[in-house]
Amino acid sequence: MSNKDYYDEDEVIDSLVNDKTPNKNENFSNDRWQGFSGNRNVNVHQVGCGCFDIRKFLINFLIYTIVLMVTAGLFPGFYIANFSAALRAAFTLSLLNTFVKPLLVFATFPLTIATLGMFYLVVNGIIIWITAGIMGDSFVISSFFTAFIAAIFISTLQHFIKKHLLKVDQM
Repeated sequence: MSNKDYYDEDEVIDSLVNDKTPNKNENFSNDRWQGFSGNRNVNVHQVGCGCFDIRKFLINFLIYTIVLMVTAGLFPGFYIANFSAALRAAFTLSLLNTFVKPLLVFATFPLTIATLGMFYLVVNGIIIWITAGIMGDSFVISSFFTAFIAAIFISTLQHFIKKHLLKVDQM
């Protein structure tokens, strides 16, 4: 690596803080320093803070409410009592997807790899099945097979809404 390929971190920070360019007597040329001499703005980009994203949660909550109502209308073994039950089910489903689903995905990762990702659909069915169990009589799924097929439909419909109607990248 030649001297032109790197900058001394302390000198760069000092020049940015003190708004000065280096002296000619120092060990680097002006062409190396050119990127720092004109622009004093420092841009910081935070990557993957691991924090809870409320915007993502609310978007998923609204999408799940709509998708659950549509699914209940199309699948005979998938019953939601009313709109408030759909809101509660969407909230429960969003919480489970945020906190429980990553644990299930981690626990079943070898099986998901072995099935070339197809077991992930089973994990989605399990999450919907758990939601129905938590909700009681206001959200009933007749069998796990219905939960599995509904999970495929819900995932597809949710992807379509995010990608084509909302123009949101997959979150």
